[in-house]
Amino acid sequence: MTSEEASRLAIEALYDAADDDTATGGPDLIRKIFPVVMTATAQGTHRLSDAETGALAEAIIGARAADPTP
Repeated sequence: MTSEEASRLAIEALYDAADDDTATGGPDLIRKIFPVVMTATAQGTHRLSDAETGALAEAIIGARAADPTP
């Protein structure tokens, strides 16, 4: 699994959790509030920027809007 695939999976999991539990915060496109996503590989760690995380969140939410049955 690539770092991008893992990041997408983590954001999808947070989105689903927030949908099921109001106390869980997921990506908020309106207020531009995104989870902190970091990856760790043999080469080191990397924190995704808000722009990177936001782009992944927008893609996920857009795909869910088009087909709400994941």
